[in-house]
Amino acid sequence: MSRIARIGAVLSALAAGCLATAALASAAAPVSQADAQRIATDAYVYGIPLMEFMRQARTQTSVTVPTTLSDAPVNRLGNARHLANVKHQVIVQPNNDTLYSNAHIDLSTEPLVLQVPSVPRHRYYAFEFLDPYTNVFAYVGTRTTGDGAGTFLITGPGWHGTVPHGMRRIRSPYRLAWMVGRTLVFGPSDLPAVHRVQDGYRLLPLSKYLRYGPRWQAPRPKRIITRHHTYTEPTGLAFFDRLGRYLAQNPPPRRDAAILAELKRVGIGPGLEPSHEHLSQQVLAGLRAAVAGGHDHVYALRVSIATPSVLSTGGWFVPPNDTGYYGTDYKFRAVVAIYGIAANRPAEAMYIVGAADQQHELLDGSRRYLIHFTAGQLPPPARYFWSLTVYDQNFFLVPNPINRYEVSSHTAGLRHNADGSLDIYVQRDRPAGHVSNWLPAPASGQFQITFRLYGPKPPALNRTYVYPPIARTG
Repeated sequence: MSRIARIGAVLSALAAGCLATAALASAAAPVSQADAQRIATDAYVYGIPLMEFMRQARTQTSVTVPTTLSDAPVNRLGNARHLANVKHQVIVQPNNDTLYSNAHIDLSTEPLVLQVPSVPRHRYYAFEFLDPYTNVFAYVGTRTTGDGAGTFLITGPGWHGTVPHGMRRIRSPYRLAWMVGRTLVFGPSDLPAVHRVQDGYRLLPLSKYLRYGPRWQAPRPKRIITRHHTYTEPTGLAFFDRLGRYLAQNPPPRRDAAILAELKRVGIGPGLEPSHEHLSQQVLAGLRAAVAGGHDHVYALRVSIATPSVLSTGGWFVPPNDTGYYGTDYKFRAVVAIYGIAANRPAEAMYIVGAADQQHELLDGSRRYLIHFTAGQLPPPARYFWSLTVYDQNFFLVPNPINRYEVSSHTAGLRHNADGSLDIYVQRDRPAGHVSNWLPAPASGQFQITFRLYGPKPPALNRTYVYPPIARTG
């Protein structure tokens, strides 16, 4: 059995012990420390997407004016003006194909108006709308609404007003939502053209739009803060105390009733704060242990979920079809929240992660690799664009001598072989004679490759496309 297979088997067994309530004692029986830790680990997995959503919101809205890193105050739109690199990374697993536009919105007072311009040259763009549980509930952009100008009314739950003439309504199931925009960039020289498109994106309150029109500007604050404060997750019982407050503010859907009943046994749930619930010392110890091991447990889930695909698909993990709208797939939702939050739904984009070579060994910077696309299997099975990006084991971009973070369908100078096939060289040192097709890898340590498909075609969506193996060449 290969190393990755052994790891996957062990971690799958560990993961099976959680989110399985049948083995638990009845609700009336005292809860042991071991059972409390198991239930609280379920709570960590269930709650980390909501916690990460709120952490991102607190961090990105801690400025008082929109910034060039796409931070902005609540209900304002921030546009990133530079492509992601090792110094400027907006979120985990950032792409180097698009500029991000971000807005954390609160619809408790009134609806918001999103206005988008006519986007020239059929340039791909998309605004993705996420609820606090990181489910994607709507899109505006090339695939869904076209590249012509449009005006959209974003309404919260319980709003019963009249949609103004000429607007299309987007219904948010929660008062809080996250709007993540992406606009395609054809390399650094294309940035000024993308900036012009971004300058046409407008987000403003409905009342201001109706009174002043789309050019209304928010008043300049007295205190200018352009550097965000990076918030972190609380530790110990405070993690579950805060989760209880967030669950109360963002009522979970009905489908979560079963797991919420389980979590309530250890004082975790909407409006509950375990530190004040008069729980036994055994239960409190179990809760603290669950938080301490929560991140490692999600990492284990990541490996156990990915391993079957990696072993059967030439080293690539092809994510499940429920990406972006998870239902009760709490395990995978937790993995995405930590390692790729704001992932699109498959119809919009697919993120195929290369984790191992054809010998089922994890990718390592000390080795060289070749990805060979035959003429008949050339990328993209995608309508808009494809790209290959290297990340370190924490899904951040890695430094390299030519500052190249991706190879894509719009990489200038990419060379095909005489028979029409395409070779991508993934290694830390320059491949002699093949620098145009070089995707630099880290100098050492494990890494991953993300193969992005924007607007996946049927072969990718129905999983008939054959991904080329990641061949070790040295």
